[in-house]
Amino acid sequence: MEYFALLGVATVMIAALALVLYRRSGDWGILVGVAALYYWSLYGAWYIVIDKSGGFSGKNYHYLETKMFPVQLDRNYLITLGLYSAFILLVELTALAALKGGHREQARSRLRPQLVLRHEPILILAAVAGLASWIIIRDKLNEAWALNASAYLYTRMQTGPWYSLHQVLNRIAMLPPAIAVAAIAAGRGSRGFLSLTRRYTLPAYLVILLAMGWLTFVLGNKNEVFVSLVTGVLAYFGMARKPKVFRAALVAVAGVWFLYSIDFFRGVPFSNLSQVVSEHMEEATDVGGFVTSSNEAYAAHFSMYGVLAAQVPPQFGYSLYALACSVIPRVIWPDRPLDIYYYYSQSVGVLDGQGYSLHHATGWYLNFGYPGVALGAIVLGLVWAFCLNARHRVGVRSALYYCVFAEVAPWLFAAQMAPLIRAGPEAYKGWLIESVLIPLGVLVLACRTRRRTRKLTPKLAWKPGRGWVFLAAK
Repeated sequence: MEYFALLGVATVMIAALALVLYRRSGDWGILVGVAALYYWSLYGAWYIVIDKSGGFSGKNYHYLETKMFPVQLDRNYLITLGLYSAFILLVELTALAALKGGHREQARSRLRPQLVLRHEPILILAAVAGLASWIIIRDKLNEAWALNASAYLYTRMQTGPWYSLHQVLNRIAMLPPAIAVAAIAAGRGSRGFLSLTRRYTLPAYLVILLAMGWLTFVLGNKNEVFVSLVTGVLAYFGMARKPKVFRAALVAVAGVWFLYSIDFFRGVPFSNLSQVVSEHMEEATDVGGFVTSSNEAYAAHFSMYGVLAAQVPPQFGYSLYALACSVIPRVIWPDRPLDIYYYYSQSVGVLDGQGYSLHHATGWYLNFGYPGVALGAIVLGLVWAFCLNARHRVGVRSALYYCVFAEVAPWLFAAQMAPLIRAGPEAYKGWLIESVLIPLGVLVLACRTRRRTRKLTPKLAWKPGRGWVFLAAK
C-alpha cells in the first residue's frame, strides 16, 4: 500500500540523515530531537494506516476522532504524510548544510574560557521561584480542593492573569538545577561546567527537585518535568568524559515513569488524590503503553489532515503578527490576538473546551500555505544549527553570557523540540524565554570564567569543610 511505502521510505531517510548529523556534530541531542520530530509527526500514522486498512493496532486514539474529526485514508491523508515527511527531511538537510565542520570535541579543544559553576545562586533562585510559584497557584489549589475537582483540570480552566508567570517560575525552579545536577554528576573531569560544591549542594538540589516534582504531580504538569529530564540527561552525556550509561538510563526510565504517573493521576480530584495514589499506585506501571499509545502521538498528527480536509484558507503571516503583539503581557492587554491554534480549532470544528496540539508544520501552513511548510522547516533547521555551531564561535575573548549559551544551547533546543513541534510559529517565543533566557540568566549569575592562554585541564582539589574547590593549573 502506498501509505506504508511512503512511511517506510521516509523513516529510513530520516534515520539515515539523523545518523549523519550525529556523526558530524557528536551531539546526542540530534538523536533526541529527530526522535521527537518523528514521534509527534509520523509515529502515530503507522497505527492509523493499520486500523483504517482493516487491521487492528490496539491503540487508543479513536476517541480523538469523536472530539476532533474522523480521519480517512484518502488523498488528503496521503498529502499529510508527504508534508510531514518532507518537513522533517528538510529540517535535517538544512541543519546539515548549516552545520560547521568539525566534531564537538574539536570545538571544545579550541582555546576558550573555562566555565566555573557556583551553585549557591542557582539554589537560592530555584528555591525562591518554586515558593513563588506555589504562592501564585495556592488559591486555585484550595478552590479545587473545596470543589472536589481535579487540580489539573481546574487550574487549566481557571488560569488567571498570573498563570504564565507561574509557568515561568516553574522553569526557573527546575531547568537550571537539572543542568547543575548533571554538572555535579559529570565529576571533576567535566567537559562543560566545573562545579564548586559543598556538602549540602547535592542534597539541596534533591530537596528542590522533589518539592517541584510534588507540585507538578499535583498540578498534572508534564511539560516542565519532560524538558528538565531531557535537558539534564543530555547535559550529563555532554559533560561527562566517561558517562555511566546504565545510571543515566535508570534516571531516564524513572523520569518517564514519573511522567506516566502524572498522566495517570491528574484527572483525580485533588481532595482524594493521596488516597487514590496509595490505593492505585501499583496500577501505574504500564510505562511502555504510555509511550507507545499516548494520544500525544496523534493529536498534533491529526491537525494537518483536518486543515486539508476542511479546506481551511491560510491567514497570511498571522503568527508573525501574534508574535509581535505578544510582547505586551496579557495582564495589560487581555484581548491581544490569540495564537494560530485558535484559528485552527475554530476552522476544523474541534470540541470546545478541549486542548489539542497543533503540529508545527500545520501552523506554518496556516500562515503561508504549502510554501510555509518548507519555510518552517528551514527556519527550524537554521535555529538548530545555530545552537550547535555556537561552540565553534567561542574564543578567549567571548563574553560570559555567550560562553554559557554555547555550552547549554544544544541541550536546551533538543529538549524543547517536543513543545516546539506541538505548536505553531509562536512557539519560538516560548523557546526563547523558557529555554534560553531563563536558564541562561540563572547560569550566568552562577558562573565565572577563567581565561586561558594554553590548553590546560583545570584541577579540582578536596578541601575539608569546603568540598571541591578550583585550583588554577600551572
